[in-house]
Amino acid sequence: MKKLSKKAWILFFSLAIVLPTAVFFTMRYYQQNISELPYYAENYTIQNNVPDFKVPEYQFINQDSLPVDHSFTDGKIWVAHYFFTTCPTICPAMISGISDVQEHFKENDEVRIVSFTVNPETDTPEVLKNYAEDKGIDTRQWQLATGDKKLLYRFARKGLFIEATDGDGGANDFIHSEKLVLIDRENRIRGYYDGTETSDIKLLINDIQRLLEEKK
Repeated sequence: MKKLSKKAWILFFSLAIVLPTAVFFTMRYYQQNISELPYYAENYTIQNNVPDFKVPEYQFINQDSLPVDHSFTDGKIWVAHYFFTTCPTICPAMISGISDVQEHFKENDEVRIVSFTVNPETDTPEVLKNYAEDKGIDTRQWQLATGDKKLLYRFARKGLFIEATDGDGGANDFIHSEKLVLIDRENRIRGYYDGTETSDIKLLINDIQRLLEEKK
């Protein structure tokens, strides 16, 4: 059997490895920098057109025992997620990642962050305030929210779609999700990200910047 020449091997290598790699990075660049961010609806489904759905209004209590509601985020680009202060697993990584987001946009009044607790019985305003101070959270831009468990859980399921399972917010109901939700100025969901993954945090920062550059 005739052996392949050196040029043939080079051509084979280019076609088998270099070309697919080039295509992958070209598509990745297009998705992250050129194509419009998608719109999401229930169950993380991507919509082909701008959906009618918008994240509904909310009203809870913040770390200072003051109301925190949609007026904090209306007209802003914002990130929402659920956590609890005593979480030993995914929450510390999520908070660390979101801290990177806040650091990146700390001078930008167009960006907001809201962390909703899944354990309001423990996460009282006082506990949230101590937690914010311990984590170095700038609450002018990043609010921690607590309140009625049923309302918090309903907002997670029906407002942000971060939990696909049914539940009533009762004593035995519990939500534990690593998802960060990106919401645009019109309160439409534009992305979901794994808050424990460094690559997803970088992508989130990139996508926030893209939304900031969109025309209002």
